[in-house]
Amino acid sequence: MKRKILEILLYFILLNSSVCQTIEKLFQTTDVILYARITSVSPFGIYVDEVNDNIEIMNGNWDGGKRFTLSEKRKTCDFNDFTSFWTDVNIRFENVIVGYSDSILTIQRDKEFLIKQKLKSGISFILKKDGGYIIYYVDDSGYPGAVDTTGKVYNNKEAMAFLKEYDPQKYEQSLQRALELELYYEFLHDMVLIWGNVYYKKYNELHQYDIEGKVYHLGDYGDICSILSCYENDDCLFYIKDLNPYSEIRKTKDLSYTMSWYVGFGGNIYYYISCADYTEVFRVRRTWGAPNFYAMAINGYTDDNYGDYVNKVLPTLSKADLRILRNTIYALYGVHFKSPDLSAHFDKQVWYTDQGKSSGEIILPEHRQQLVEMIQALEAK
Repeated sequence: MKRKILEILLYFILLNSSVCQTIEKLFQTTDVILYARITSVSPFGIYVDEVNDNIEIMNGNWDGGKRFTLSEKRKTCDFNDFTSFWTDVNIRFENVIVGYSDSILTIQRDKEFLIKQKLKSGISFILKKDGGYIIYYVDDSGYPGAVDTTGKVYNNKEAMAFLKEYDPQKYEQSLQRALELELYYEFLHDMVLIWGNVYYKKYNELHQYDIEGKVYHLGDYGDICSILSCYENDDCLFYIKDLNPYSEIRKTKDLSYTMSWYVGFGGNIYYYISCADYTEVFRVRRTWGAPNFYAMAINGYTDDNYGDYVNKVLPTLSKADLRILRNTIYALYGVHFKSPDLSAHFDKQVWYTDQGKSSGEIILPEHRQQLVEMIQALEAK
């Protein structure tokens, strides 16, 4: 009993304490530089495949970009298969790309546009639907809306009806949250978007959400030289003021530059800054809020500040949570789960695709294998 109380106390200390955020400079390259055209400036977008450690930095005018593979001593190659150059943020799901900016939402399948919709809000969250995905947002009137990857557009009543069908238990949690916020009437009449504990009310600025509904802001008007922050509803979970000291480019105030950023499903943040001579690429690994199993599976165990974070978190997790975390590592690679509870859990994760693999087929990279072994040691106690 005393051990359980201690574990709970440690968990809440981790949850509420401010963990030191480490901004890592992943690499610097001359393979990508700022280039001004008559109508545009490049590069202007970034996508990160966290499972395979690939970072793609996109150029404009439909002419592809550069892909950097971190795990192979920063191997570089050209690519031209990323066609969503209308938007600032792009998320890939197998053969579907969801892109958005502060003015438009796009959905593509196999390089064909299914939808281009004016949108002032960015997106709020994505769920699975009928073998595809449904993307939720808040319109400029504050009402919920959605589109799916067949190109169907949902009005507020249709969008909210699907939430109730998709996860009745979480819908009831949303009802309770609406009651706490004194928005019960509005929620019942499909006028506000609440999902779980999160009230999605931002619609007049570009931002990114992670898979848990936490919202990320990057400076004023997306300017890298000011603030990087993460919020859960109105509560600030972390806040970094003035990113200039981390960048050699931004230390020289008179240099022209371009930048973009990407938030992974678990909350890792990646961004680049490009000038006419070279590009710098940075990462902030997730150590804020409640422990996120996807982020921990992606990051594995590393012998640095992030390793210190893992050492603090793992002993606070229950055996059930340790089992989910261990299997999340294999789920990244498309392992098929025979246990009904694991199958039900991972089938709802937007990042998971059942590829019919067994765990024995997977050769994990060292940092993820080490995390598996640490979890197994705790499970055996």
